[in-house]
Amino acid sequence: MITELGKELRKIRIDRDERLLDMAEKLKKSAAFVSAVEVGKKTPPNGFEESVVKAYGLAWDVAERLRQTADRARKAFTIEPNTMLGRDTAGLLARRMNGLTEDELNNIRDILNRKQG
Repeated sequence: MITELGKELRKIRIDRDERLLDMAEKLKKSAAFVSAVEVGKKTPPNGFEESVVKAYGLAWDVAERLRQTADRARKAFTIEPNTMLGRDTAGLLARRMNGLTEDELNNIRDILNRKQG
Protein backbone atom coordinates (compact mmCIF):
# COMPACT_ATOMS: atom_id res chain seq x y z
CA MET A 1 0.00 0.00 0.00
CA ILE A 2 1.43 3.36 -0.98
CA THR A 3 2.29 5.77 1.81
CA GLU A 4 1.68 9.50 2.02
CA LEU A 5 5.35 9.99 1.06
CA GLY A 6 4.92 7.55 -1.81
CA LYS A 7 2.02 9.60 -3.15
CA GLU A 8 4.16 12.74 -3.10
CA LEU A 9 7.03 11.00 -4.88
CA ARG A 10 4.70 9.57 -7.52
CA LYS A 11 3.11 12.97 -8.07
CA ILE A 12 6.55 14.47 -8.67
CA ARG A 13 7.29 11.75 -11.24
CA ILE A 14 3.91 12.01 -12.96
CA ASP A 15 4.18 15.80 -13.20
CA ARG A 16 7.52 15.33 -14.97
CA ASP A 17 6.48 12.30 -17.03
CA GLU A 18 9.13 10.13 -15.38
CA ARG A 19 9.30 6.49 -14.39
CA LEU A 20 10.42 5.13 -11.03
CA LEU A 21 13.73 4.20 -12.65
CA ASP A 22 14.26 7.80 -13.79
CA MET A 23 13.75 9.11 -10.26
CA ALA A 24 16.00 6.43 -8.81
CA GLU A 25 18.79 7.39 -11.21
CA LYS A 26 18.43 11.10 -10.33
CA LEU A 27 18.62 10.27 -6.64
CA LYS A 28 21.47 7.78 -7.10
CA LYS A 29 19.37 5.06 -5.46
CA SER A 30 18.06 1.76 -6.77
CA ALA A 31 14.55 1.59 -8.15
CA ALA A 32 13.85 -1.17 -5.60
CA PHE A 33 14.87 1.16 -2.76
CA VAL A 34 12.71 4.07 -3.97
CA SER A 35 9.79 1.68 -4.41
CA ALA A 36 10.30 0.30 -0.88
CA VAL A 37 10.26 3.85 0.53
CA GLU A 38 7.07 4.60 -1.40
CA VAL A 39 5.21 1.63 0.04
CA GLY A 40 6.61 1.97 3.55
CA LYS A 41 8.83 -1.11 3.56
CA LYS A 42 11.82 1.16 4.18
CA THR A 43 12.05 4.38 6.09
CA PRO A 44 13.50 7.32 4.15
CA PRO A 45 17.11 7.84 5.22
CA ASN A 46 18.24 11.19 6.62
CA GLY A 47 18.56 13.67 3.80
CA PHE A 48 16.43 11.67 1.35
CA GLU A 49 13.80 14.36 0.97
CA GLU A 50 16.46 17.05 0.56
CA SER A 51 17.95 15.01 -2.29
CA VAL A 52 14.54 14.96 -3.96
CA VAL A 53 14.05 18.71 -3.39
CA LYS A 54 17.45 19.47 -4.92
CA ALA A 55 17.22 16.99 -7.81
CA TYR A 56 13.83 18.33 -8.87
CA GLY A 57 14.18 22.00 -7.89
CA LEU A 58 10.90 21.80 -6.01
CA ALA A 59 8.91 24.92 -5.16
CA TRP A 60 8.85 25.88 -1.47
CA ASP A 61 5.33 24.57 -0.78
CA VAL A 62 5.94 21.25 -2.52
CA ALA A 63 9.27 20.87 -0.72
CA GLU A 64 7.64 21.53 2.67
CA ARG A 65 4.90 18.99 1.97
CA LEU A 66 7.55 16.43 0.98
CA ARG A 67 9.54 17.13 4.17
CA GLN A 68 6.43 16.69 6.29
CA THR A 69 5.45 13.41 4.66
CA ALA A 70 9.03 12.12 4.98
CA ASP A 71 8.96 12.97 8.70
CA ARG A 72 5.66 11.14 9.07
CA ALA A 73 7.19 8.08 7.39
CA ARG A 74 9.99 7.89 9.97
CA LYS A 75 9.68 5.98 13.21
CA ALA A 76 12.81 7.49 14.78
CA PHE A 77 14.92 10.61 14.42
CA THR A 78 18.55 11.37 15.10
CA ILE A 79 19.31 14.73 16.70
CA GLU A 80 22.90 15.84 17.18
CA PRO A 81 22.86 19.09 19.18
CA ASN A 82 26.14 20.97 19.29
CA THR A 83 25.68 22.62 22.69
CA MET A 84 25.06 21.38 26.21
CA LEU A 85 21.73 23.26 26.31
CA GLY A 86 20.76 21.67 23.00
CA ARG A 87 21.59 18.19 24.30
CA ASP A 88 19.66 18.81 27.53
CA THR A 89 16.66 20.07 25.58
CA ALA A 90 16.74 17.20 23.06
CA GLY A 91 17.02 14.62 25.84
CA LEU A 92 14.15 16.15 27.78
CA LEU A 93 11.98 16.28 24.68
CA ALA A 94 12.80 12.65 23.81
CA ARG A 95 11.91 11.48 27.32
CA ARG A 96 8.66 13.41 27.47
CA MET A 97 7.51 13.33 23.83
CA ASN A 98 4.89 10.61 24.18
CA GLY A 99 3.49 12.11 27.39
CA LEU A 100 2.84 15.58 25.97
CA THR A 101 -0.69 16.65 25.13
CA GLU A 102 -1.71 17.62 21.64
CA ASP A 103 -1.88 21.27 22.75
CA GLU A 104 1.65 21.10 24.18
CA LEU A 105 2.97 19.53 20.97
CA ASN A 106 1.20 22.19 18.90
CA ASN A 107 2.82 24.90 21.04
CA ILE A 108 6.28 23.39 20.53
CA ARG A 109 5.68 23.06 16.79
CA ASP A 110 4.48 26.69 16.61
CA ILE A 111 7.65 27.87 18.36
CA LEU A 112 9.83 25.88 15.96
CA ASN A 113 7.93 27.06 12.89
CA ARG A 114 8.37 30.73 13.94
CA LYS A 115 12.14 30.21 13.98
CA GLN A 116 12.18 28.99 10.35
CA GLY A 117 10.98 32.22 8.76
